[in-house]
Amino acid sequence: MLKVLHTADIHLGREFPFLHEKGREYRNQLLITFDRIIDSAINANVSLVLIAGDLFDTNRVYGVITGRVLAAFKRLEEKDIRVCILPGTHDAYNDDSIYRFVHFPPNVTVFTPEIDHKIYEDLDLTVYGKAFDSKSFSKSHIQGLSLTKESKFHIGLAHCSIKIEGLVEKDTMILDRNEIANSGFDYLALGHWHSFQDFSQGSVKAFYCGSPEPVYMDQKGAGSIVLVTIHEKGDVRVEPIRVGSKRFDTVTIDVGLMKSVEDITKIVADKADPNLILQVTLEGLSSMDFHLNPQEIEDRLGDLFFVVRVIDKSHSGLEEVRVEDFPEETVIGKFVRIMEQRIATANQDDKELYQEALKLGVALLQGHPQVIE
Repeated sequence: MLKVLHTADIHLGREFPFLHEKGREYRNQLLITFDRIIDSAINANVSLVLIAGDLFDTNRVYGVITGRVLAAFKRLEEKDIRVCILPGTHDAYNDDSIYRFVHFPPNVTVFTPEIDHKIYEDLDLTVYGKAFDSKSFSKSHIQGLSLTKESKFHIGLAHCSIKIEGLVEKDTMILDRNEIANSGFDYLALGHWHSFQDFSQGSVKAFYCGSPEPVYMDQKGAGSIVLVTIHEKGDVRVEPIRVGSKRFDTVTIDVGLMKSVEDITKIVADKADPNLILQVTLEGLSSMDFHLNPQEIEDRLGDLFFVVRVIDKSHSGLEEVRVEDFPEETVIGKFVRIMEQRIATANQDDKELYQEALKLGVALLQGHPQVIE
């Protein structure tokens, strides 16, 4: 029996400007979660850790971050756990690649354009990985890899997208499902997509483990690593393991159904979770009776979440205007009467234009600037 831990897309060193004051805290959280991954590998007594791309968010990561990574790999070495790393798109194996300058312990193998496989005789296993020297390339990640005859088991790594018509055709890093089926691998460890997904084909088990922590605001399905157990040829079992501390969710609110800002905040507050990154989208036709201010809503609810972001896509309704509602001596009253005169004398096409201008003008004079997109 062979046990392997698969992770990818950790993005150590990433900046999180959209998290504002929480960005630094979350950046450190990635390191904490990385240590949790190492703990999981040791506790599960695996023989090998696979990192299928984007361990680092950039090739310009040094100091504390690389020190933590080297210390983690040293812990694995002490437990006789090996590591295979495939550079990804963010940490591509180019001229200034971090993998050219950091000296990893002997238990770590980094795949390069020159090194595309590693044989572990004691495990009866060969691991394959095709590194590229650019963030953008059109070659297949597994095409041209020849399986060795020295090993019983074969595991591949690839950092790419799966070909799905109409979905990722603009991505240059494409892997066809037929390539997976014909690869001969017992397991294909995928990276690049940040949610846990199964793309097994034929006898080949192929999985995206997903990002251990959400990296973007629109990510669902992140937060896992994968424990792979190969019992025999054709008997490969895959178990996702939750390691992430944070999760992402969205909520869309039709403000046309709300009577007040308090109604909106109550819906959001019901999702309160200090480890939740929540994106709230306001849409629909808003009432003139209350003014929507996304920043005020965020400030009011900020302590209930790790981060809450409010996006206002609502539109204010332009209500019908009655002359008698506005005294003639007021600015709005004078405006209404001038526009009523123009509407009365206008042709049909201009009349509709003036009617909309009247409603818009009254809304603006009443202090509702959100009527303008």
